[in-house]
Amino acid sequence: MRKGLIEVIILVFGLLGSVTAAMAQVNHVSINSRQFELNSVPQLKVNVVAQNDDVSRLGFYIRQLDDDQFLQQKLIVQGINRFLLQLHGTNVISDKNAQLIITEATATGAITLAVLAVFDAPYSFKSATLAAHANNQQSSAVAENPVKKLSVISQKNKQTSQSSSTTVTQAIASVDGATQQVDCLIERDNSDTLWRIANRYKEQWHTSVYGAMLAIFEANLSAFSKQRIHLLLKDVPLHCPSTAILSEYNNKGVDRKVFEVIEAKHAAK
Repeated sequence: MRKGLIEVIILVFGLLGSVTAAMAQVNHVSINSRQFELNSVPQLKVNVVAQNDDVSRLGFYIRQLDDDQFLQQKLIVQGINRFLLQLHGTNVISDKNAQLIITEATATGAITLAVLAVFDAPYSFKSATLAAHANNQQSSAVAENPVKKLSVISQKNKQTSQSSSTTVTQAIASVDGATQQVDCLIERDNSDTLWRIANRYKEQWHTSVYGAMLAIFEANLSAFSKQRIHLLLKDVPLHCPSTAILSEYNNKGVDRKVFEVIEAKHAAK
């Protein structure tokens, strides 16, 4: 009997451990902003900080009350950057008390990580553009242009070779511009901390010091040792973040929370 009791205890603690491990994969999740009003289809931006930046096991749903029945729709997910996701659905939301449900798939089934009030989130269209989606379109243009040019070269004995090279160069520059402002470098010296730099530029960029730090980090990952936000390298040029990146960070409270979670995550590694 004692042996059986021990086995039960081990099993229970094992299950608890697996649930804890699964939940520990997500350090933070919150609604960044919503890009829709009541009686329209949902569009939301969500902050997510996950271990190893893996959000593939997460599910996002909106639950609402309609004619005394709870209806739930799964949202389509598109990545904007490592810490920001765009969500959108197809069914109209008519319940002012609608909730965003975030789940995580585990070996024992889905668990609920958070339940958030949708219309408590700030309404903002400033940053509704999908930077990642724009990048994909621009990258496609880079891939397609050489193919078209090669066809012309084959037919006209390479008379358009120089034009092809120019087109590809311009397209690549356009992709880089999605994260960095062209020919714009941040002024800094080796005594500057990330906080000090961000504090100096926050007014110019129309964001908070936390938003500025996140924007600098996103636009200059290679300038941080091991890509950790608290390890800014010296003697490395910093590029100004693009307008698309800066538009993602327009909520001081949310940006502060996201920064603190990322900093704690990186410092613990």
